[in-house]
Amino acid sequence: METMETLPPRHKLVLIAAIVLVLACALISVALPLATYTLALAMFGLAHVITELRYVDGRFNSRLGNNLRLGMIWLLLLIVSFRTCFMLGLISSLQIAPLELTCVACLAGLVVPKLALRSWLWGAFGIAVVAGVTAGIAIAPAMLLLVFSILHNLTPVGFIAERLRGERRQRALCCCLLVFVTIPLLILSGLPHAALAQLHLLSPSVSLLKAGSLSSHLGVFVPPELHGEAMGDRAFSAAVFLQCMHYAVVLGVLPHWDDAASWAKARTFFPWQRGWLFRGTVAILGTLLFVAFTQSFTGTRSVYSLVAAIHAWLEIPILLLAIVCPAETGFIEVKAVGR
Repeated sequence: METMETLPPRHKLVLIAAIVLVLACALISVALPLATYTLALAMFGLAHVITELRYVDGRFNSRLGNNLRLGMIWLLLLIVSFRTCFMLGLISSLQIAPLELTCVACLAGLVVPKLALRSWLWGAFGIAVVAGVTAGIAIAPAMLLLVFSILHNLTPVGFIAERLRGERRQRALCCCLLVFVTIPLLILSGLPHAALAQLHLLSPSVSLLKAGSLSSHLGVFVPPELHGEAMGDRAFSAAVFLQCMHYAVVLGVLPHWDDAASWAKARTFFPWQRGWLFRGTVAILGTLLFVAFTQSFTGTRSVYSLVAAIHAWLEIPILLLAIVCPAETGFIEVKAVGR
């Protein structure tokens, strides 16, 4: 097993840089939550969406069946249509959450038969997920959307667990436990807020972009009952930290797994560019969106949410299948793909 002493110099530098990044993100998420949220979203939001979609396509598309793929596409297009109607004022804020979440329940339901083919326990698990989403729609759809917005930031843990094996997976998941669970819980405890307050380093309403007040953004991650409460501010900081870590893994780790050999064998749904051409395209599109965010943060975020919804909801059926069907075995309908 590798230790710090046995790591190659380059790996030591990467590890040290990762530790510094995690600690820095934790501190600024507490000290400057609004500035961190708005700037991270404006700078890395679109880049992480495109990169994540490319990874999911290259990693999982060839393991999907044609029927499943088609069903997912139609449901995702329906979600985008609902969000577009909401932006145009054709449906109300009370209607958008149940409509969108109904599509999410259907996305999860698409994979239940394949989970059941794996074992009855996994089939029961899939049914429980669909039932849970359905119950959430009936009881508190807005709260369920908040829960999903936070849980989405944990999806890199699923990608890591699906990709790695053996000791590498164990070490990676231990790191994920620290980064995605322990540090957010520490932020929720209020100890970092108290320490930074003693040093007069808390500026929760400061933002480098014209994005309004902190209270106008709390609803992204925090239920209305906690707005104006100390726990609400701490919950927002913890969620912002998770968002930063989500971006870090998607942009800093996933692209390194897309080597030339794997892409040569991959049968992707979309003809993605590769290498510097892909990175350059993402950089240009990300820069254009960043400029748009500086002009109108709220309006640009609404448009961005259309693309973000696709990658966020797509991951639910993908990760459900990935849990029970690793890469070595493939998904149930792999023999039907493209033949």
